[in-house]
Amino acid sequence: MMNNTLVNGQPSAHISLFDRGLSYGDGLFETLRIEAAKPLLLQRHIDRLCAGLICLKIPFNQMFIDVLRAEIEQLCKGQKQAFLKLIITRGAGGRGYRAAEDLEPNRILMIAAAADYPQRWYQQGCELYLCRTRLGLNPLLAGIKHLNRLEQVLARSEWQDQYPEGLVCDIEDRLIEGTMSNLFLIRGQQLLTPLLNQCGVAGVVRSVIIDSAQRHAVEVVQRALSIEDLFQADGVFITNTGFGVLPVRGCDGRTIPLSPMIQAASQWLAEARRCES
Repeated sequence: MMNNTLVNGQPSAHISLFDRGLSYGDGLFETLRIEAAKPLLLQRHIDRLCAGLICLKIPFNQMFIDVLRAEIEQLCKGQKQAFLKLIITRGAGGRGYRAAEDLEPNRILMIAAAADYPQRWYQQGCELYLCRTRLGLNPLLAGIKHLNRLEQVLARSEWQDQYPEGLVCDIEDRLIEGTMSNLFLIRGQQLLTPLLNQCGVAGVVRSVIIDSAQRHAVEVVQRALSIEDLFQADGVFITNTGFGVLPVRGCDGRTIPLSPMIQAASQWLAEARRCES
């Protein structure tokens, strides 16, 4: 196991009981897809991580990022297909919410086997579950991938494995995301995606789709979306690092059409993975 894990650059599967990531969820994480020993879309993951570090006021510098890149490269060697989970915590130190100023952030890297996603999901679309759990509003933390994911844990506990993913709304019944994915609706030649200024995670693949759509003269609108918007769409897909772009054919027992634009989005992601990795 320790051959596939690093803690602060050393093979290990252990961390201090006093780590603030464990005590308070005081940290961030990224999940990277590895293909042919390369971490895909690495710079986008690094950029989002840095944005999160700034938001949480966890100190870092260019040397910290360079060391992190070297450790990622080290763990990726020899990996044909895998996932790499990267966790940064504020460090270990004492009781209480106020963090000491001299804490050293901890770097935790773990390799896991790549998930196997059924081809029928990509060919025929998948059915989504509509979660009852609601996301609270917190503009300060909106967009970043912090370690506090209890809302997602509760939402995911609502169904077994008959659905690949569930959609969650915020406390004002606006559609926000999946428990582990971002959401896109197609309306004509336009892409709609939830505005994530109050809650939710701004995914790396989401950023690829938004940037690529704009390069291909496809308008992307980020705004509040309702459940009715979902069912009135000409097509729906969800995105994340693991499964990429996944077509949706239905949710909550209602049918959603499959749009040709979903295939275009898949091609945009494939192109970005080739060019940015």
